[in-house]
Amino acid sequence: MNIVQVSDKVLDAINTFMEYMMGILFLSLVCITFQEVLRRYLFNDPTHWASELSRFLLIWMTFTGACIVTRLVTHLTMGFTIHRFVNQSTSRWIKIFIAAAAAISMIVLTYYSGKVTLLAGYRPAPMTGISMYYVWAALPINGAIMSLYMIAEMVRHIFEKEEEVTP
Repeated sequence: MNIVQVSDKVLDAINTFMEYMMGILFLSLVCITFQEVLRRYLFNDPTHWASELSRFLLIWMTFTGACIVTRLVTHLTMGFTIHRFVNQSTSRWIKIFIAAAAAISMIVLTYYSGKVTLLAGYRPAPMTGISMYYVWAALPINGAIMSLYMIAEMVRHIFEKEEEVTP
């Protein structure tokens, strides 16, 4: 078993955790929204915190979902153009370049989003009083995980044999 296979197992375990986390976030969002609808329209007693908490859950769901699709390589790509017009070797180098560029972008995004979170996250949310650290931490945490995923994708393309190249 080589390092690529070991790292794939570890990253797959992280992705499985992210999928469970996404399920918990979604279930929480559904429950909060459902109770808010009941309270607002049946009992005429809306809560002041439900819309804000729903917004925070959606922020976490967005970046967690981006993490999941990055690992599964199911995000929007233009792969059909690569394989139609270039040979497999060139296609492989293009994939390596794209993965490296995406990894660098994610690392920069993670760094600066972490700085912003640390600088301004001390403020409490207006309705719930939740520290904005918890909300804004979604981007640096998920950005770091996406960086790992893209680095692993790049390494996989570097070490895969010519006949293993997938479209």
